[in-house]
Amino acid sequence: MDKATFRIQQIQRLSQMATADRELQQRLLQDQLFASGTWCDAQVIAITISSAIEVDTRPVIEQAWATGKQVVIPKTLPHRQMAFYPYDATSHLERTKFGILEPVTGQPVSKAQIDLILVPGLGYSQSQLARIGFGGGYYDRYLADYRGTKLTLAFREMAFEHAQWPVDEYDILLDELLVVEDGQDDEN
Repeated sequence: MDKATFRIQQIQRLSQMATADRELQQRLLQDQLFASGTWCDAQVIAITISSAIEVDTRPVIEQAWATGKQVVIPKTLPHRQMAFYPYDATSHLERTKFGILEPVTGQPVSKAQIDLILVPGLGYSQSQLARIGFGGGYYDRYLADYRGTKLTLAFREMAFEHAQWPVDEYDILLDELLVVEDGQDDEN
């Protein structure tokens, strides 16, 4: 399946998730993240302000603040580039043409200072740690020379054993993928 078709199908699939299942999976993913050594060791965390179909990042951001971590969020730049800017409760945000909330003020944080990037997307391959994003290529460009940890939180509906889309040579692979396994929600 080509990437454009996969994206359309995934957006539709994620839009149809039941609220109770979405909330349960989010809680289990947060528990996994907050217990991980990657999270505990990170001091500067890059994350997006999530959209309705993604894993909710608000609780992750609040936990980062509560534990003294610096949170940075992306701002898109010309030529499909982006930079991460400090984000706190007083930050002024505006919605872009893509519908994403971005910082309006502040200075970009150096890529070398970011310990952990929670990479957004629509689908993830568990065997390859490949991802498919929303199609702009912003993250692949940014991550090409990033040396910190690239981690994703994925609903079951986002995780595939093997990529169901073409993985191109310029697609940047993840370092870690946290997924709610089948039956994991039965334990709680």
